[in-house]
Amino acid sequence: MDDAQKVTEVSVLTKSIEPLIGIVQVSTAEAAIKFEITEDLAHKICTDLERFLTR
Repeated sequence: MDDAQKVTEVSVLTKSIEPLIGIVQVSTAEAAIKFEITEDLAHKICTDLERFLTR
C-alpha cells in the first residue's frame, strides 16, 4: 500500500434502519469519498479496528 492516502476525517451516518445501512465518508486533504455499508460490513470493520487498536 505505498500509494495509501492519509485519512483526515471519517464520519458515519445512518441511511436506513430496516435494513440497517450506513454511509461512511472518508476524507483526505484532496477529496472526500462516500461508501454505503451494511450492518454485516460495519461489524467486520469494528472487529478489524478493535484488532488494530489492541496490537
